[in-house]
Amino acid sequence: MGIDTFYITINLFFLFISILLITIQRFKISSSFFGCQNRQFKSDNYLYIFYNSFNPSCSISFYSCVVLLLFCITLFTSVYKVGVVPSGLHVDEAGIAYDALSVANYGVDRYLNPYPVYFINFGGGQSALYTYLAAFFIKIFGYSVICVRLPAILVRLITFVAIYYITGREYRDHPEKTLLLLLIFAVCPYFIMQSRWGLDCNLLVGLLALSVSVLTAAVRHNSTTLYLLSGLSFGLSLYTYALSYIIIPIFLLLTFSYLYFVKRIKMNQVFKVVIPVFFFSVPLMAMILVNKGIIAEYKGLFTIPMLFFYRGGEISLNNIPNNLYIIFSLLSFDNPSIFGRQLFYNAVPYFGTVYYFSIPFFVIGLVSSSKASFRSIKNREFSINTIFLLWLLSVFACQFLIYEPNINKSNAAFIPIMFFIVEGIVNVADHSKTIIVGIVFLYILNFILFFNYYFYQYNPDSKILIGFTTDYVDAIHFSENLNSEKKVILNNIAAAPYIYVLLENQVSPYCFRMNNIKTVYNSFHSTYSFRSAEDIKTDSLHEFQSGKEDTAYIVFNNTDWNHWFNRMGYKNLAFGNVGVFYK
Repeated sequence: MGIDTFYITINLFFLFISILLITIQRFKISSSFFGCQNRQFKSDNYLYIFYNSFNPSCSISFYSCVVLLLFCITLFTSVYKVGVVPSGLHVDEAGIAYDALSVANYGVDRYLNPYPVYFINFGGGQSALYTYLAAFFIKIFGYSVICVRLPAILVRLITFVAIYYITGREYRDHPEKTLLLLLIFAVCPYFIMQSRWGLDCNLLVGLLALSVSVLTAAVRHNSTTLYLLSGLSFGLSLYTYALSYIIIPIFLLLTFSYLYFVKRIKMNQVFKVVIPVFFFSVPLMAMILVNKGIIAEYKGLFTIPMLFFYRGGEISLNNIPNNLYIIFSLLSFDNPSIFGRQLFYNAVPYFGTVYYFSIPFFVIGLVSSSKASFRSIKNREFSINTIFLLWLLSVFACQFLIYEPNINKSNAAFIPIMFFIVEGIVNVADHSKTIIVGIVFLYILNFILFFNYYFYQYNPDSKILIGFTTDYVDAIHFSENLNSEKKVILNNIAAAPYIYVLLENQVSPYCFRMNNIKTVYNSFHSTYSFRSAEDIKTDSLHEFQSGKEDTAYIVFNNTDWNHWFNRMGYKNLAFGNVGVFYK
């Protein structure tokens, strides 16, 4: 049985089991049919002991131990092999890494802009928070792949705590909801994968979770300090991802309208949140004005940059009919027919984002939560269900407007998605210990399968990805030890291949700007040139004919290049999809 067939069979089986559990409860099939009584457990029954871990009134210390265990699983799945899996650096991650290295050591980005409020990166821009966090860790520990990925790990741990405080307070009488939510967060593929590599937008979901936890605490305690802190947190969230400029205003407008309607917030409290958000947004609004040509670029103690190209035009109402697919992608994986390739770094098709058997529970939870929200609005009563529903609606409102949404662009949706999955599970279980224990075991079994695949099989499968460049970086390492003074690199062997040379040699941004390293870079030992395929063939043939063959070529390891260089007597060392040809 092939690996594809195996995982398809397993997923269909788990989906069948989840539907069976739903059917059992919905039609009240007698548990005696299965040889057990549903709600009657003896005290020495293992299921009884397991289920009561969800009940803090039974044992506060045991409940705390379960939370601590889930936190440890969250930490372990984020740090285990973090410098190795995923293999290599994604091109945007490499861009963040070089700008963070530049800021940490020189106080400027690669274009010599002091402390930008928004980084230029490869021209279209990149949000600043991730880069500054990475720069902080690089300043302390020095440059490494692990330091570049530490902000993602840190924010995942903060997200865990935020989820605990959002639901732990609201569900004191239903602790199983909190533990189920933390369990799914700890073991679901999306949150494991997104915490293991550096992409600026992946911080949005964590910062939003933190902001919402502080806001709900402010509402609960009627605290001025907490309202101000929530405003600061929402404001900081604007620096995680450009799409937050749409998501956060929509969410705050809907949430404040709801809270005001149910008489849980006053206008002066609304301003305590809005004012800090406004102050944080001023530099970003100025950045938008700069890139629309309304005001000039600013450079001083910090920089409000002019981007090489501005992507504000990607937002349009005309995108809505074409973007409905994102609803299905968020529960499965990015459709390769839309993007022209498999975005393996967002989700593995074998497992999806939250495991496929969760989908029926999400649908049930969304419906039941929507009903609860309408009741809370009708009765003017506060409900946490409504907050999560407005959160999800805000994300979808944004995703429907932008060009080609995908999973990482929609990352802010995953906390409410998990919440509705838990609501669906609890709604289906209807206090049935058997059902809850069965569903927990489904998550554990899926997690074991995913863990084994992701940490031990994922890298070979993901080498086909555009963006990650382990083979190319290994080839650069090898070429450094060759006698050849000149290294010629195929300019489309990776997205922006120059950025990896800058990182490997930790080149000063001043040297980068002075020498146009996108074309040629002179190190102490070598000269790197980035050339087209036609130029490489012309130059190598000229060298062969002149007898001055002192150049190493880094190109694709395929039949065409092998034939070309082998007939001229070049040696070849292959690094996966990349080959180094040298004399």
